Amino acid sequence: MRLLLAKFGNLLAGRSKGDAAALIILLALVTISWLPRFRGPIDFRWDAGVYYILGTSLAEGKGYRLLNEPGEIKAIQYPPLLPALIAAHQLVFKTSDPIVVGHGLRLSFFVLFVIHIFAIYALARHYLQPGYAFLATLVCLFNFFTHFLSDACFPEIAFALTTILFVLCHKKGGRTFSVMAAILAVMAYALRTVGVSLIAAWIVEGLLNRKYKIAAQRLSLLLIVVAGWQYYIRSVEIEPEYRQPAYTYQRADYLFYNVSYARNVFLRDPFSSGSGHVSAVELAGRLLRNLAQTPMRLVVAVTSDRYFWEARRTAVNARLGIDLIPAWVIDAALVLLGLLILGGVGLQLARRQWIIPCYLLFSLASLSLTPWPGQFTRYYAPLAPFLTLSLFLTLDTITGFLRRIWPQMRKEINIILVGSVVSLILLVDGLTFVMIYREMHQNVAYVDQKGKIVTYRLFFYKDAYRALDAGLDWLKQWSKPDDVVASSMPHWVYLRTRLRAVMPPFETDPFRAQELLDSVPVTFIIQDRGLDLDTRKYLSPVVHTFPERWKLVYSDSITDAPEKMPPLRFEIYQRVGLPRTVSKDFKRDP
Repeated sequence: MRLLLAKFGNLLAGRSKGDAAALIILLALVTISWLPRFRGPIDFRWDAGVYYILGTSLAEGKGYRLLNEPGEIKAIQYPPLLPALIAAHQLVFKTSDPIVVGHGLRLSFFVLFVIHIFAIYALARHYLQPGYAFLATLVCLFNFFTHFLSDACFPEIAFALTTILFVLCHKKGGRTFSVMAAILAVMAYALRTVGVSLIAAWIVEGLLNRKYKIAAQRLSLLLIVVAGWQYYIRSVEIEPEYRQPAYTYQRADYLFYNVSYARNVFLRDPFSSGSGHVSAVELAGRLLRNLAQTPMRLVVAVTSDRYFWEARRTAVNARLGIDLIPAWVIDAALVLLGLLILGGVGLQLARRQWIIPCYLLFSLASLSLTPWPGQFTRYYAPLAPFLTLSLFLTLDTITGFLRRIWPQMRKEINIILVGSVVSLILLVDGLTFVMIYREMHQNVAYVDQKGKIVTYRLFFYKDAYRALDAGLDWLKQWSKPDDVVASSMPHWVYLRTRLRAVMPPFETDPFRAQELLDSVPVTFIIQDRGLDLDTRKYLSPVVHTFPERWKLVYSDSITDAPEKMPPLRFEIYQRVGLPRTVSKDFKRDP
């Protein structure tokens, strides 16, 4: 273990006083950027709640199970390394309380983030001179998506760090680093399924370098790792528990948290029960459509979403009172940056530096097969260090060529070309960074498991989430331990209330939807508004078609809806006719 840690230390160590100074500056910048978010637990909304529940199941010795589900079914979607890390935290803190463990995880993610930034610099120094390496690392550091993903209990930061360390070990070579690279490749797959692209790139790199024996060994590793996980998934799917679920739609292919990627990814529409599976032609069409958007998405991964570029353009024009920057300028800048990134990938291929471009190409191809374009910003984020490196490789190559033509203009070339591109990226990233922290790093307040009010800040905690948490505070008071809740965020509901919680059926036919809800049976329906997964089209028809079965027991208004929209309502409905009902309706307006 000491040897492995020493080797990792050598990977990240500075090569000179200049490198050491760069690492110190980066550490200071990371710490300053994290100062507003050291308080409170890490974000457990969305998929993060799934990971936390799986970690709790491991820590409690129950296996790999979704504890929020009736029957505590076995999980087969997410690989287990992040849940194992969460379980380790729970064992250390001797509690599964999300507030206590969540704060520990936040501190651990800070350490991961620091190492991640250091690893990016170490990677860049393998290819670039110190100045360019520092600038490339700054671009990654001030990328807001990197900060957002490190603020939630997602695997992306750990996955990105693992892939960078893999490339560094692979570059070092030698027996010890080769073993470390193999371990890191397995870890990448255990963090995210798309990690298979890293192992595939490793195999192809061996083939392209005509190291057929080594490529065969890597292929064997791939088969063992992938076959092992797929064997586990298959063993779960053939069990009676899977074939006879606790409720009718518990293992429906569209219920993505409860089934494997293989079952969900090949649906025409993963948010519709009747969409059916794609044909080979339809899958090829999906691949081509997503690939067509790839250059723009690569730029977003390196800089910011187009929304933020447009917001800055609009703000500048409004301040000046004239339309100084037309919309086409944003498109031109994004296209230019995309070409520079793709140029860097091409340069590495031309130089027979196979591993990074092969990993990028395999990742982009595999992600383009998925039906979730709304998630691509998150999925592409771990590729940002390699994409940023490709961008700077192109800049370095162009400036080197121009300096050979005009050696007397060496400084001017650097300032004009590199300075303008980097300044543009850092300006947009910096303004986005400030805007996000100022406007979208919002206050959170709710009652924890001990009855105390918890306050901290989270990104994108809009009023819809405030209404949800207030509703869950109410639900904890009026529910019974055996009640079941249907919500678009069942795992967060479970963590907050400890009630069983399920996704609603993705059925637009209210009669069929009611029948499926009866099969659970669901006690409370949460009619949320403005969250990431809109379940209104499935649940609203049910409560309106069967008013005798569902009673409105809680409502709240959502205040940050767009001005042109009518006020949104957050509502909780309770099933009528169960042995116990709440003693009174409760309606609340702020």
